[in-house]
Amino acid sequence: MRKSKRFASMPVFSLEEGLHIGSVKEIVISPNDKRVAALIIEQKGWFREQKFIPYHKVYSVGDDAITIEKTSGVQRATGLPDIVKLLKDKIKIIGAKIVTENGNLLGFIDEYYVEVETGNITGLEFSGNLINNVIKGRAFLDISFVRTIGREIVIVNNDAPENVFKLDGGLQETFKNMRETTGHLWENTRQKTRDFSTSVNRSIEKVKKEIRKIEDDEKDFAAGEDPRDSISAGPFPVNKHDYCDEREGSGQGSPPTQHGP
Repeated sequence: MRKSKRFASMPVFSLEEGLHIGSVKEIVISPNDKRVAALIIEQKGWFREQKFIPYHKVYSVGDDAITIEKTSGVQRATGLPDIVKLLKDKIKIIGAKIVTENGNLLGFIDEYYVEVETGNITGLEFSGNLINNVIKGRAFLDISFVRTIGREIVIVNNDAPENVFKLDGGLQETFKNMRETTGHLWENTRQKTRDFSTSVNRSIEKVKKEIRKIEDDEKDFAAGEDPRDSISAGPFPVNKHDYCDEREGSGQGSPPTQHGP
């Protein structure tokens, strides 16, 4: 299984001729079949014609490259009217709203996963609205719960929220399992989630303060103010006498190091 964004810019090689054909520019989706129909290939040269590789012509999708048997697997648009029609439909999936049959917005799709052997879409990664205002972050939904893939909206079954997996934080638990817990345990889990969220927010605020401090020091330095003039600049105490301040001409500190004979 591979994230769709991993396909972008991957080089394509032919096995029989041993040629670098080009690189993947875009994926063409077949919404009815819920699969990748073709790859759009970008080739080098002045006169670059848009060409396609029907996905069934793909021999293998590796970590570093995609291979096909022959260069003849790359075809012009004129010979692939069905794929051209799909391209004109502009089905992108990423960025689409994900909505249940009864009209509940779950969020927005950030990514989708592809089974590299077949091109079938296996699931959707989304974030945003719902997750019942209890769990935040990214979530995963299996493609079997998807009813319709449209240009702007992906419709999912009403039981989809019960089968969503949380991806963030290394946890993978379904909302169904979470709802089956006792009320006491559920409330305890919610409290722990709030405590954890508070802790994370405090850590973020601490980092923000440190970043602001660094940026302020950089501004002072750019304005001609040496941050070393502060007795306790930053998290570690600084002794002014550890530095030789030539501007004062006080003679304190070690003399400059001599280079050469």
